[in-house]
Amino acid sequence: MKIALEKVEPAQIEKRSFEIIGEELGERSFPKLHEPIIKRCIHTSADFDYADNLVFSEHAVEAALAALKRGEAIITDTNMGKAGVIKKSCRN
Repeated sequence: MKIALEKVEPAQIEKRSFEIIGEELGERSFPKLHEPIIKRCIHTSADFDYADNLVFSEHAVEAALAALKRGEAIITDTNMGKAGVIKKSCRN
């Protein structure tokens, strides 16, 4: 039996993964600033319960965005967390 392999770029895999997450969430809506965080948590963990259980403190996202724009450090205790930081997104 011969198996055909196809080379797929990581960006294509990520794009399709987020499309699937969107399809699975269906018509659900989230606050504009919360939605990409919820979807990223689901993408990272494959756990759709984040859509129901993730709680944001008031103004937490705005404070985090302001800190990133000021160039504040991101501290993580895992290499996986470090690898998950999209550096170009932190500059915007």
